[in-house]
Amino acid sequence: MVVAPQLAPASATAPPDEPLDEAPHMILAPVDPLLQDGDGLDLELTIDNPSADATEATTVEVLLTTQPIGTRYSLSRWFDGEAFMASSAIATVEVPAVDALDRETVRTSIDAEALGLDGRAWGPYGLAASGAAFGSATSVVVRDEPGEASPTTVALSAPIDSRVGASGLLTADQLEAATEPGGQARTALDAALGADATIGIDPAFGASEAALGDEAPEAATDWLDRADTPASHPLLYANADPIAQVRAGAYPLEPLGIPREDDDPLPATAGSVGTRSPVIDATRAIVRQGELESLAGAGTVVLSTAALDEQLGGSTPSAHVRVDGVDVLAADAQLQELVRAAAEADEESAADARAQVVALLATITRERPSDPRTLAAVLAPPSSGDSAPLLADLAEAQFVETAGLDTALEATPREATLVETDDPQRNDGAALVADALEQESEASRVASIVDEPAALLAELRLAVLAALPDAGREVTEADRVAIENLGGTMSEVRNAVQLVGGSDIHAVGESVGLPITITNELDVPANVVLTVRPTNALVSVPEPRIDVTIAPTSQQRVQVPVDVVGTGTLLMVVQLHTPDGVPLGQIQQLHITAQPTIEVAVAWTLGIAIVLLLGFGILRSIQKRRRGQARGDIDDLAREHRDQEETA
Repeated sequence: MVVAPQLAPASATAPPDEPLDEAPHMILAPVDPLLQDGDGLDLELTIDNPSADATEATTVEVLLTTQPIGTRYSLSRWFDGEAFMASSAIATVEVPAVDALDRETVRTSIDAEALGLDGRAWGPYGLAASGAAFGSATSVVVRDEPGEASPTTVALSAPIDSRVGASGLLTADQLEAATEPGGQARTALDAALGADATIGIDPAFGASEAALGDEAPEAATDWLDRADTPASHPLLYANADPIAQVRAGAYPLEPLGIPREDDDPLPATAGSVGTRSPVIDATRAIVRQGELESLAGAGTVVLSTAALDEQLGGSTPSAHVRVDGVDVLAADAQLQELVRAAAEADEESAADARAQVVALLATITRERPSDPRTLAAVLAPPSSGDSAPLLADLAEAQFVETAGLDTALEATPREATLVETDDPQRNDGAALVADALEQESEASRVASIVDEPAALLAELRLAVLAALPDAGREVTEADRVAIENLGGTMSEVRNAVQLVGGSDIHAVGESVGLPITITNELDVPANVVLTVRPTNALVSVPEPRIDVTIAPTSQQRVQVPVDVVGTGTLLMVVQLHTPDGVPLGQIQQLHITAQPTIEVAVAWTLGIAIVLLLGFGILRSIQKRRRGQARGDIDDLAREHRDQEETA
């Protein structure tokens, strides 16, 4: 019979910004997509019902193409539900009713005789499921009997990120959970080592282990020892995006040190694992030639073939490309997308994606069975999904070999240029990097208030690195929220030491202490300079600058000596500074009512009276002299001098 699979429902393919079709739909996936003579097929059929109504129980027919799918074009059309190919029914599946907003998976086993693949040509065969209530779904299996065909090598990059929190360091419990058997980092490392992949290790693993010292879990120490291979390289800390940093002019942004509790910070490189040059995942980025040159100077750049402007023949080329003189690796765009989906999708869709990966590689191998080639791909990091099942399938496939990226670089490169295109969001990551660095710069200006500024600056930098966008993916709303939260953290540092507002003060006496309260929210002592300035002469401040040390997480009242010299009200301007003069917090204005003692008041009154009398006398003398009425020794001498001149 002939099957014409329909397009996948909108609910499965629509972009997030488009309204979803709430119709129920099917997902079809083989449990193991690789079959040899005598193998039966275990098949999972999932009904996803996002609608508000329950579905009825029904029967679904499963079909298999009678011939392998011969070309990449035909295979892509089959994946998209657009191909018409001769097919035979191999099973019927009883599907139960599915409640609203629910999902139900039915597993069925098809024996080798009913499957009918024994003795057929090797390669990918299309699977289809058809049910009137759910439309249709497609998947694929591969008859894995390649004979003398040369296997296709897939050179893999396997980044292993730490999912580190806002502090930039993992706790002992978090480190153990990630690196013990069954942990995400442990599973990812085991799979990557088994595939001979080039492994990227987040430095946060080693930094956390080093910071914990004797308290570090044994599982983490063993994991780091196994991860430290010649094919390993350090990622940027917290798997931060190198492309965003290059665009922000801040590459490489690295730790300033690794802070430790009750001790000096460790060197910034503490715990770093791997010596190979970095791998830079640009498979989801639109880069320009100047950026590509900068990135290639830092390590091995992996682009997507979708970013290249080139004319290809009828077969899939190897990954090594020279782009206007810059050597890079180009991951096949379709393969790279499926590799990501095989880890990032939900369990049922991931199984279908794994089947599509091996089917695509089988089709590529069949293009030129006698000619070897080396492709490249970047696996999803553990924070995005689990690539171990896909690597297990690749290890099982007889037509695939896996290797590290250096294998792909050994092939002769082909020439290509970059596609000239623009992306209005291409600078989003760089803008977040610049914003984070600006906040860090403002906060670091106050670091001199602590005895060990290096420790505070190291903590600030780790917080920045943990908040930056991750490598290998687009900027998300979560990234923006992380930078906003970083602003709150930095504000706490900037305002950790501040003045506490007080009530009006009555300063009575000749010399009194002006009480000013300072609070320190840091967990270390803070050294500040307190400056006091009156707005008029009713009081004077003998020491307008006072050095103060406030104990950790405490308040301290400082008595500032002032001399009261007059009666009245005034404002006293009070501010804190760092030891090197950077203002801290807000200026405080204290309302003061000044009232000196009687003795001081009398002395000031007499002093003022004397000054006024002297001034009055001087003023009258000046006025008389101007009118010619003044008499004195000078006038007499002047008159005698005139008489002598007349007599002569």
